[in-house]
Amino acid sequence: MEVYSPDLPSPSALTSPTPLNTGEEQRLRKRRLGMSFSSYTMTFALVFFCWLEALIPGQVVAQFAGFSVLLNGFFFLLIQSGINLRLSDPSMTQAQMALSLLPALWVMFFLEAGQARAAFLMIAMVPSLYGILALRMGGFLVVGLWFFFFYGLLYLGFYIYKPQVLTGTLDVIQTLAFVLVMAQITVIGGFISGLRGQLRHRNKELNAAMGRIQELVNIDELTGVCNRRRIFEVLAEEYNRYTRTPGAFSVCILDVDNFKQVNDRYGHQSGDDILRKVAASVTTSIRTIDCFGRYGGEEFLLILPQTPADGAMIKAERVRQAIASIPFPDINGEFRVTVSIGVAEYEADETVDDTIARADRALYRAKEAGRNRVELSIGLSNEALDTTIEPEKARE
Repeated sequence: MEVYSPDLPSPSALTSPTPLNTGEEQRLRKRRLGMSFSSYTMTFALVFFCWLEALIPGQVVAQFAGFSVLLNGFFFLLIQSGINLRLSDPSMTQAQMALSLLPALWVMFFLEAGQARAAFLMIAMVPSLYGILALRMGGFLVVGLWFFFFYGLLYLGFYIYKPQVLTGTLDVIQTLAFVLVMAQITVIGGFISGLRGQLRHRNKELNAAMGRIQELVNIDELTGVCNRRRIFEVLAEEYNRYTRTPGAFSVCILDVDNFKQVNDRYGHQSGDDILRKVAASVTTSIRTIDCFGRYGGEEFLLILPQTPADGAMIKAERVRQAIASIPFPDINGEFRVTVSIGVAEYEADETVDDTIARADRALYRAKEAGRNRVELSIGLSNEALDTTIEPEKARE
């Protein structure tokens, strides 16, 4: 007799933004099917005891065992082959509940004692209790109708083949009790389903709120790019990745040229618009693995994973050119903004702060050299050899 445990998320999964993948769900269904088969073996012990007490013939014991193996094997093959994934309910809740009634009813057909049949009827209703955790009221009604249909077939078989086992009043009481219990289970299941629906709605709201909080924690409110906190989190991740598997990564510091004068001349609202458009321009031109954020004021930091210094220089020059071409029609049709960029590749035996400091020094060399240019710092021990990339070289 199957005791079915539906595919329900754990409490932690209710608030988790990342659901189980298909492979994990299928393995979970197999484990639960194994639990179901274990419940059949326990019911088999009761069937075996009935045989020892001469209440049923020995062939019924073998038939119950064979049906149990066949039924569970059928559902296992559906899961193993992935056919269940094509169904609207991949966990096959209703089918398992409805078919689980058959082995018990088969044993009941051979039990002439009405009290013994009542015991197996109780066992037959156990799967419906587990369905409370998975089905809505409509699903319960379908399963209930199947239960009544199979139960009706049982008594039809009694009437045709074994009318002598019918006890009249006792059978009527058992049938009414069965109907009443199933009706109450259906109502309770529908009520719990409504509560689960409310819980899912609350969890969606909670996940949305958590996502918004996470966004506020990591996103700069003005520009919509990463804030300083998130930038340093990514830098720490890159550093840790480098310590495990050394591989190049670079950082670029961007500073809007003459921003204070522009801000004073055109106003803070125009200054904010400049920062937003600069951030948007860079965001649209970087890879998904790159990280771009506001470092402070008019300074931005670009983190380029898996990128050595030469690649970072080419990328930085493209960013510089893209920003220089941004139009600002609300300020002035001819108005343009430029940035100076300092680039540094992380080196072993230095800290991330050292790398940022080298990029910062390269940035100020770009400022001193006339602005609107990219400067490279090639290492702590060779800073005297720092070079400047020519725009034409970067476009090659």
